[in-house]
Amino acid sequence: MKVGLIGFAASGKSTLFSAISRGSARDGVASVPAPDDRLNRIVDIVKPKKVVSVHIEWHDDLPDPQTEDKPSAKATLTAAREMEALVVVLRLFDTPFAPFHSAIDPSRDLRFFLDEFALSDLQAVENRIERLHKQIGTHREAPSDKTEMLSLERIMKALNSGKSVADVEASNEDRQRLASFSFLTQKPVVVAANVPEGILGRETSDQGYARLAELCTGLNLPLVALSATFEHEHAMAEEHEKAEYLELVGLSEARLESLQQAVFGRFGKQLFYTVGDDTRSWPLPIGGSALEAAGIIHSDLARGFIRAEVCHYEDFVECGGWQPAHHAGRTKLEGREYRLKDGDVINIRFKV
Repeated sequence: MKVGLIGFAASGKSTLFSAISRGSARDGVASVPAPDDRLNRIVDIVKPKKVVSVHIEWHDDLPDPQTEDKPSAKATLTAAREMEALVVVLRLFDTPFAPFHSAIDPSRDLRFFLDEFALSDLQAVENRIERLHKQIGTHREAPSDKTEMLSLERIMKALNSGKSVADVEASNEDRQRLASFSFLTQKPVVVAANVPEGILGRETSDQGYARLAELCTGLNLPLVALSATFEHEHAMAEEHEKAEYLELVGLSEARLESLQQAVFGRFGKQLFYTVGDDTRSWPLPIGGSALEAAGIIHSDLARGFIRAEVCHYEDFVECGGWQPAHHAGRTKLEGREYRLKDGDVINIRFKV
């Protein structure tokens, strides 16, 4: 799962990235475990030899909008298409190093990026429609060209009316056909408001933040307020110092985990677990089946699938492990069509 940080220069995104990666990044890329207290509890019970958690690949290698005379996001958008989700980092603090304008206006900055996403998608659609028009009715026409044309025309109409590609109803076949476009307005987006450390915990009283929160609510975009500088200091501090850092700014917990959870939540995935000497968390699309889960673990498990033994996380923890849960009647056998619930602990019975 690849997540790109985007924002203007001096927005604090590199400081935020350093907090996320805890200084362990290489060339602007860091693979970081997704926040998962459940896996920690499972590990405490199972005490496995090996633990593997779901990781998110964070990217701070997307170019900033050009900083000459006016913002230009062309290079940013090209790199953003390679990401599976985007975090837009917005500045709510004053700095003399801000490009283009010194006034603090996070709502304006967010609209800039969202407008650029839509314009870039629209340009890609119009270019493809123009090529299809030239192909249809000639010897170069493919059987699927007219179907693709209809899909793209629906998308063009939506984008021209101010909607996103995500708003367009599409069949699975359509989604697969158009996947290569990597539409920006179809990607999950989370907004990170980088506020001054001095207003942490009371950012809602800031007018600029209040307007941004209203905009994000209207657009159904998750908004997380944090101070990148504080998060970096807190992340790099010794464990015994972390509580003191939080107390100094009046927070009960750091906001970095809230950002990571918001990002993971936008992927439309849930977690399931396998336990033993090798204990792991696995991502599965929400509503995914036991057969799909088996295939994620290993293709042989899906090919030879017989049954899935299932124990939900709460039952697993309450009973103190798989065997106690089984003896207490908290495990069950399910077929290939069983829809996993977030937190299910499973064991696949199979024969190849």
